[in-house]
Parts: sequence; C-alpha cells; structure tokens
Amino acid sequence: MNKWKIAFLVSLPITFLSLVFSLFLLLDNGTAYTYLEVSYNDQVRANEILGNLIVKGGQEFTQKDFLHLLRQEYPDAFIVEEGNTIKIDRNVFEFQNNKLVKAQ
Repeated sequence: MNKWKIAFLVSLPITFLSLVFSLFLLLDNGTAYTYLEVSYNDQVRANEILGNLIVKGGQEFTQKDFLHLLRQEYPDAFIVEEGNTIKIDRNVFEFQNNKLVKAQ
C-alpha cells in the first residue's frame, strides 16, 4: 500500500473524532451559557423585587436612621454617606426628602 493511503486512513478517523469533539464542546458551551443567562436574569428580577420591598418597608425610617441601622448591622463594612445616598459595598440607597426612594 502507498504511504499516502496509510496516512489518509490514519488521519481520517482523527479528523472525524476531532470534529465530533468540537461539536460536543460547542453544544455544551451553548447550553451552559443559556442556563447561566437564565439564572442571571432570575437573580436580577429577584433583586429588583427585594429592592422594591426594601423601599416600601424603609419609608418609615429617615436617612440617619437607615445609616444607623446599617452601621449597627455591619460594623466592619465601609459605609459612605454622600448627600442623598448611602453606599455600602455595591449597594446604593437613595433618599429624597429624608425618605428612602430607591435601593440598588
């Protein structure tokens, strides 16, 4: 048998297996990305709902009360009060007329 025939017969299954493996990886990554995106969107919606609940429940507290409660609950956290906002880590609480109006 010719050397090129042997090389062709050896490279054909290797090429086929690498193609199947590549397709499997593509399908697996697509599925994982879809699940990750759905999970992320669900978490964003849950955070919006909780933020709205915090705003409704926090209407009775003034900005100073809210700051005091945060400092009591998280004494080691870096809490910044800038004008009408209170920032703790990535959370931002916005106030208007000394009442909580938005939580992010």
